[in-house]
Amino acid sequence: MALVFGGIEGGGTHSKALLVSTDGRILAETDGPSTNHWLVGVDKCIQTINDMVQRAKKEAGLDPDTPLHSLGMSLSGGEQKDAIDRLIADIKERFPTLSHNYYITTDAIGAMTTASDRGGVVLISGTGSNCKLVNPDGSQVGCGGWGHMMGDEGSAYWISHLAIKTVFDARDNLATPPYDVTQVRKAMEEYFQVTHLMGMLPHFYTNFQKSHYAGLCQKLAEGAVTGDALCLHVFQKAGEALARHIVAVLPKAQEVLFDGDQGLPILCVGSVWKSWELLKPGFTEVLALLAAEPNFKGRFRCYSLLTLQQSSALGGASLGARSVGATVTLNYLTNAKVFYRHSFKSGQ
Repeated sequence: MALVFGGIEGGGTHSKALLVSTDGRILAETDGPSTNHWLVGVDKCIQTINDMVQRAKKEAGLDPDTPLHSLGMSLSGGEQKDAIDRLIADIKERFPTLSHNYYITTDAIGAMTTASDRGGVVLISGTGSNCKLVNPDGSQVGCGGWGHMMGDEGSAYWISHLAIKTVFDARDNLATPPYDVTQVRKAMEEYFQVTHLMGMLPHFYTNFQKSHYAGLCQKLAEGAVTGDALCLHVFQKAGEALARHIVAVLPKAQEVLFDGDQGLPILCVGSVWKSWELLKPGFTEVLALLAAEPNFKGRFRCYSLLTLQQSSALGGASLGARSVGATVTLNYLTNAKVFYRHSFKSGQ
């Protein structure tokens, strides 16, 4: 029987599993809820992973009791070694026929592996946020990814929180809002189904769910599209926050990353990037200031923003195969595409 490899894209809200052959052909894909073990717990995380993979096996016409050759998982929250080791041990114990071998990496590295073998910057803005610079020699440096208690700057959660905090601060006369809060307050009350600010307290505490809280971001995007000034403001601030992640990691970039036809490649992952036109003013302003700094002037000449055309589960599957000495062929030309490119003026 030909070898079959599995891959998982594990997000804070949605997840995906796929099965792939050695030539890169996708045999099956399935979807599921969050597999961030810091959010949902280890038991629910591995149960969801098993459910997605078993459904994928059936979809591909495979025996559910025949283990995959490897299962590579690209998971949000997948950086802490002790937690990863425990996750793998629990999967092996509870689901012994799921796979022969396992490999876990972060959502950022899974995304970059899907898009390129030459490195670049991965900038994630979904429920949470994270940034990773991957150099061509494999060295890495990160910024963010610590979760909502420590930031998640520029993410859907962060945008929602900034908007809600602005409403509360205006009510308390703690801070003058930059713009009228009426539409944001209305969107908040409708989304959370409350009629007054005290009604928000359960959503902050006893009934807090990060993915649901972050879901307000979509309503704020709709408000921004209709021209509400405060909605536009919070997305501009999110663009600035996301760009500052690049400012943080770029000093460690190897020179070759600046020299390609695309300039610095920045892989943008997560649903917040669907609102690029709203993020753009703040994002581009911060990077323009960076390009003018003495350390980068003349070096940081251009950058390209790319989006994945395939799930980062594909990169997870490739890394899982690589960990056991096998190879899954990836077509990088079709796995990602450029959606925005910017060149700085030579005098900048």
